[in-house]
Amino acid sequence: MNRTKLLWIAGSVVSAFGLTSGALAADASGCYGGYFTHMEKLQVAPNHAVISVSSYGTGYVTKDPSSPIKGAAGPCVTFIEIIDGKPTGESRCIRTDSQGDKFLIIGKPDGFNSTGMKGTWKVKGLTGKWIGASGGGEWWDAGSGKDSQHSFECFSGSYEVKK
Repeated sequence: MNRTKLLWIAGSVVSAFGLTSGALAADASGCYGGYFTHMEKLQVAPNHAVISVSSYGTGYVTKDPSSPIKGAAGPCVTFIEIIDGKPTGESRCIRTDSQGDKFLIIGKPDGFNSTGMKGTWKVKGLTGKWIGASGGGEWWDAGSGKDSQHSFECFSGSYEVKK
């Protein structure tokens, strides 16, 4: 689907829900790199593990140079429990955009792909233009980057912020 059609669909969704003209609907497709600052794995039983991770996202890479999420970076905390190969848990990532406004990304794992976990995400606004933000989509582990201390996560979906 070309970008013009995607933006038209996003605009139609905004109109259909009666959202004000002060909102910006945006495609969230992109990726970000990060590095782990702490990781602990507790092997409870052969089929049961609990994982605690702290990390720092180094910035979103998007196709749209004017995207409000472009370059947004910040810390994450993650708690995951894996029983019989099925992950549950949550990540909470505070991101600061280029204007200093903050938003929260809440990620929940729901399975695995060939390079790691995958799941869903949603956004919650914290400050500035992000207050009242909404949206979400899917995320997936795109690989470990240059070593086991780095990760690369990708996203699809959409979000909405104040203009």
